[in-house]
Amino acid sequence: MDDAARVPLTHVATAGEYVALLRDVRRRSGLTYREITRQASAAGHWLPPSTLATMLGRTTLPRERTVVALLVACGTTPADVRRWVETRRNIEAQLGERDRWENQAVPTTSSPPAAPQQAANGAPAVDGAPAANSAPAGNSEPAANSAPAGTVVGPVRPPQPRVTAPWPTRRWLRLAVLAVLGVLTVGASGVLLPGAAATVDSSLSEGCPLILRQGMYGPCVLDLQERLVAGGLEVPVDGWFGPDTTSRLIVFQAFGGLPVSGTADGRVLDELSGAVKVPPTWTEDRIGKEVRRVFPEDPGGAVQLARCLSGLDPYRVEIAGDGSRRWGLFQFSDMELSRLGVDRRTALDPGWSIGAARHVWSRTGDFGHWHCTASR
Repeated sequence: MDDAARVPLTHVATAGEYVALLRDVRRRSGLTYREITRQASAAGHWLPPSTLATMLGRTTLPRERTVVALLVACGTTPADVRRWVETRRNIEAQLGERDRWENQAVPTTSSPPAAPQQAANGAPAVDGAPAANSAPAGNSEPAANSAPAGTVVGPVRPPQPRVTAPWPTRRWLRLAVLAVLGVLTVGASGVLLPGAAATVDSSLSEGCPLILRQGMYGPCVLDLQERLVAGGLEVPVDGWFGPDTTSRLIVFQAFGGLPVSGTADGRVLDELSGAVKVPPTWTEDRIGKEVRRVFPEDPGGAVQLARCLSGLDPYRVEIAGDGSRRWGLFQFSDMELSRLGVDRRTALDPGWSIGAARHVWSRTGDFGHWHCTASR
């Protein structure tokens, strides 16, 4: 990109200036965050909009791979990318040198040296030897020019310097204490479950809340939605954590063997970035044909009911006001699944849902078991 080549990198001395120039590159490219994400992905880089927004919104030195992803997405030539990377490494080296200097150049407080012992005549005493004109051992007579009567004269012990840990050691001790307190706090709040895997790449959720839940909006939610889509689930990628995102997240948790909470913490984000994929489900056309086949008595009514309940979406999960959930094509409740001895993954199988609906219909002879007035 021509504009990137004209960026005055030689004058950059701080992380803040470096990020300011990255913002200028993004602005000159004319690309939106989502367009940059797609361009980076096409070039083999991972750059979610949330990570990009966090990087360009701060004044700290960004990660090298994130910088490269942004520059490549904006059309920067390989030669200019190398210039950017070299400049970043120089700034990083300067920051590391400054940190080392600050850790080592710590003023030390030492006790003043003890005043030398004075001989009786005012001359300094020699270590290990009595002072001149002092009283010899065994002589009970006071020496000439000795201290006034009543004054006890003894060896003066120099004060011992206070032993303290070096500054880097004390700094790391404080950091260790803070880390332990942080772990205890997280454990008490229940944000991370026991045995939960740590976040593999903190940059992917950097600056985001610890837990994403319904009602939130922004680039962090956008990142979550993109991961759901990459995991095989269709969901609007609009940055709004609404019922559709909650439903898809619950489906992913059910298939991944995770706690089905409908919220996303670090463990869920890690799983979404991993190899776990939700298996593809039936198409709407296949569902319609199977429903008509299983309900020959009223094929149109059966299809209409399924469409009303789930929109013919086998992965539809609805959450009631009391927190209970309904699953799949014919929206069987948690209680019904428990009574039938069926897990949630099975409830999301369209073949099972159609067969279970037929079993209910065979007992009543109609669709009175379900109540649905809204059309999807």
